[in-house]
Amino acid sequence: MGRTHNRFYIGASSITILMLLGGCGVSRENQSVTPPAAASVAVTGAVSVKDGTGATIALKKPATSFVCLDPSSIEMLKDLGVGPKNIAILNGYQSFAKLFYGSAANKMRVIGGSWEQPNVEDILAAHPDLVIGDAYPHAELKSALKGATEMYLISRSGGYQQSMNDLVNLGILTGHKTTAEKDVKQFDNALKKAEAKSPKNQTSLIIWGTSPTDFSVPTIDDPSASVLAAISKYPWGGHGAQGMNLSLDQILKVNPDVIFVESIGKLDGDANAPSLTSQLASNPLWKHLKAVKDHRVYEVNPLIWHDDRGGLGLETILNQAMPKLYPHQKTS
Repeated sequence: MGRTHNRFYIGASSITILMLLGGCGVSRENQSVTPPAAASVAVTGAVSVKDGTGATIALKKPATSFVCLDPSSIEMLKDLGVGPKNIAILNGYQSFAKLFYGSAANKMRVIGGSWEQPNVEDILAAHPDLVIGDAYPHAELKSALKGATEMYLISRSGGYQQSMNDLVNLGILTGHKTTAEKDVKQFDNALKKAEAKSPKNQTSLIIWGTSPTDFSVPTIDDPSASVLAAISKYPWGGHGAQGMNLSLDQILKVNPDVIFVESIGKLDGDANAPSLTSQLASNPLWKHLKAVKDHRVYEVNPLIWHDDRGGLGLETILNQAMPKLYPHQKTS
């Protein structure tokens, strides 16, 4: 689990539900955020950056072996050309890893424990040059790993800009800064093109959750929400990628044109979990939403929309959202 699993689905016979799963893998089209000012790096020498918490991460040479406690770091390492044999992943990330590495993901070592409490012995046994985790809750692991390996913590807020900062920083720490900056530029270009084509006259909403009583709305600090904010009206303000707990009454007051739904129950491995859309449809207020009336509620893949903060994932979100927001406009 990458961020706290609060997501949802929306479904009823009167609602058009479109699965935006993007096939078995994720592809990159001609897309692109201006690379952040990053520390200077020698490809084969010592490297140093500040992670998402502001801590300095210094290595005597670029890292070549990794433990990924945050799913988006798997995609970022793929972007940077790191092979699967050099990556160990947290148990439960196998499906996510296969989106980018295919069957080669089976070669990845698996770390036991949970997202909140990874198995420290498994991490140490993997002998990684670098552990990549989430600022929450993995900061607490730093003391246990001190002296054995370094840990880079990815920020949980800051929108897509911070995600691109993390990509460049990992590029530096792996000796692939040029590749990282190229990927960032590609996403930046794609986003600028989409912004230029967007009339921004549609109000969008992302909902994630597991039940009608357990759902949240990500704020503009969330990477996927920040992408929507660049190409549409996304009035779910405030800061904090964790999201806001809003009632359907509050959502109805804004009455969004388009709703993207992430069903977290399925992300947690329960293939038989009911979609959040089908559960929310039982609420009498649901049918009064404009997006529901206009059949513009879309199920999206939570592996990408919820867990992925890498360049490929953000491009996929952009490519999927644009034609749903502006179906009568040429967006490619």
